[in-house]
Amino acid sequence: MAQMQATTIEQITQLKAEATSREVEVQKRYEELQLQLKADAAAREAEVQRKYEELQQQLKVDAAVREAEAAAREVQAVVREAEAKAREAEAAAREVEQRQKFDELQQQLQSMMKMFQQSQQPPS
Repeated sequence: MAQMQATTIEQITQLKAEATSREVEVQKRYEELQLQLKADAAAREAEVQRKYEELQQQLKVDAAVREAEAAAREVQAVVREAEAKAREAEAAAREVEQRQKFDELQQQLQSMMKMFQQSQQPPS
């Protein structure tokens, strides 16, 4: 019986040692999982931050593009206005030129009429 008690005590001691060893392994595995979760969370947070910064940059680019497009439209409007004024100036210049030609032709006609009238008068 004493030997049986000794064997039982040894078995209990061995079971306690195994339980302690398993507890240590479980605690170690728990800590590893906790570290892995923290690492995963940090990686996700870094990815979210990178995406956020990327989107912020894209928003800035989009705003700059819209501003450039608006400026281009303003320039086009100014160019169209300048072209219209240039056409008006060309039309005014053509009108002046046509008036000058008309005046010259009218003077030539008057001069020719005088010459014709003088040629129709009998010599004195």
